[in-house]
Amino acid sequence: MKSDIKLTKEIESGILEQGADLVGVAPMERFAGAPKGYGPLDYMPDAKNVISIAMHIAGGVCDVWGEYTEPGKTIGPYLFYGYGLTNLELGRIANWAARRLEFLGYKSLIFPPTWNVACYRGRGLRDGELKADFSHRHAAVAAGLGELGWNGLAMTPVFGARVRFNSVITDAPLVPTPMYQGPALCQPERCRYLCARVCPAQALPLDRKKEVSIGERHFTYSHLDRVRCLYALTALVKGSGSYGGVEIPPGPGQVEHLSEAEKQRHPWDQALRSQSPGIICGNFCGRCLHQCPSHIYSRTGVKPKLSRKE
Repeated sequence: MKSDIKLTKEIESGILEQGADLVGVAPMERFAGAPKGYGPLDYMPDAKNVISIAMHIAGGVCDVWGEYTEPGKTIGPYLFYGYGLTNLELGRIANWAARRLEFLGYKSLIFPPTWNVACYRGRGLRDGELKADFSHRHAAVAAGLGELGWNGLAMTPVFGARVRFNSVITDAPLVPTPMYQGPALCQPERCRYLCARVCPAQALPLDRKKEVSIGERHFTYSHLDRVRCLYALTALVKGSGSYGGVEIPPGPGQVEHLSEAEKQRHPWDQALRSQSPGIICGNFCGRCLHQCPSHIYSRTGVKPKLSRKE
């Protein structure tokens, strides 16, 4: 079926009008390197494209994040506006796009914007690891919105890593967005791997790497220790914005120890998390995102398009 430029413009314009900051389209061939069982065709065999939707996180919200002992710092704005509300908005926008496409006669599939929804159900164990069902970060790169950085996050021009994503898998004949081919957005030799240095759980090793191919692009980034990362995300270690702090055993993260450590969470941290686990106050940390300088580096000489119409 021939790609429909009119349909593509209608859906992209509608997504931007709904409040998204960026939108792109990735054809199925760009997901050829996806792990078996996690690609769009594994869930929807007749899919033709994936729409990537992005919302940036306000700079002030990221900059004010800090430990409760630091003057002028607080984690509240980031927990709500940088994580909770942004994810809820992304879910709303993706749901609008999916329903609009189905109204026009095309099937669509959408996943939650945050993997914690799956993670907190049986710890999200798939293939022996903590994994989401579908990677919105990789889909964003496939849709031409940016590239992967050393921290494993998808970075875009202007917004850098300060952005969140959601995806719509569909059989609609949309026009693909070109892959990003601009200046490097991640410059680890310039920041000296800041994301790895500031991680309170030491979850971004420099000696363990992952390599992926997305379309014609190839990326190398740190092999994130997801279990160690959860110590920071769930307010268990110092430096993650928490009041308490437990010691992480040396070596790779252990799910069993993590479960035991959760029993030691500081009451104030537990009270904040219990307001809405995994949605509004789910992730305390995020240093690899809001301390990443890519939004500063990428501004030099780069003026991205926010939509296909511009």
